Amino acid sequence: MKDDLDVHLDSINQNTNEIQSNYEYMADIDAKIEKLSEKIDEVQMRLDPHFYTKFFDDIRISRKEQDVFLGLYTEEDRISIPDLARKLGLTVEMCQVLLSSLKAKGIPVVKQLVDEQIHVSLDYTFKDLQARKNVLRIEAPFC
Repeated sequence: MKDDLDVHLDSINQNTNEIQSNYEYMADIDAKIEKLSEKIDEVQMRLDPHFYTKFFDDIRISRKEQDVFLGLYTEEDRISIPDLARKLGLTVEMCQVLLSSLKAKGIPVVKQLVDEQIHVSLDYTFKDLQARKNVLRIEAPFC
């Protein structure tokens, strides 16, 4: 019986390793797709500088989404989701929901896997466009 349990445990460990390997592979593919998307957006921006401006005419973001956007916007580099949540006084789950909502609205939030933790940032081209043209029409925060 002990031998059967050991064989079963080995199978479980092999499956766990395979799942972990698949997850890392998928994260790598996701990062590559994200980079490709950034390059396509950059090319589109060079071909038609008003591309983003036209695209974001109808997009409105909520106050909480604006807070998350500004949290990302003020970061020099990428930031982990737990650190962003802590910075904004939100739960990690709420921060993830708001990030997903921004992404669903077409805001180019870049996700990267760093040391087995997801980090987020804004696409550099979009961040620059937002600084120059305020395409999301974000007003100064209330004091």
